Amino acid sequence: MGPRRTSPLTRMGPWAPVAGALIGLLAGVLAVLLLAGVAEAFNERLALVFLTVGLGMLGAAGALLADEVRLVRRGTREAGVRPQWVEATANLVNGLTPARLLLLAGAFVLFLAAYVS
Repeated sequence: MGPRRTSPLTRMGPWAPVAGALIGLLAGVLAVLLLAGVAEAFNERLALVFLTVGLGMLGAAGALLADEVRLVRRGTREAGVRPQWVEATANLVNGLTPARLLLLAGAFVLFLAAYVS
């Protein structure tokens, strides 16, 4: 049995978004621990929950965006050699990718955190 072949479209491992989300979640928990003493009302505690969830989502989106940027850079490098890569990477540049959708959702959750407090 030889080494496992990875897909040419996969640059990071499948656990990279999970690791990014955990880093964001840890940052959110740290912010909650620092601000827990001053959050007395329900809306302030709810804002801390939204802050933790939003930072976790942004952490996962950061890992996915980094993977997307690597794919686009690799595609543009190989576009001179193989023109079909231009079509494959055009969807990443022009479309609404999961990374961008998660980034927008995370930004909206952070907006809710600011709006609630």
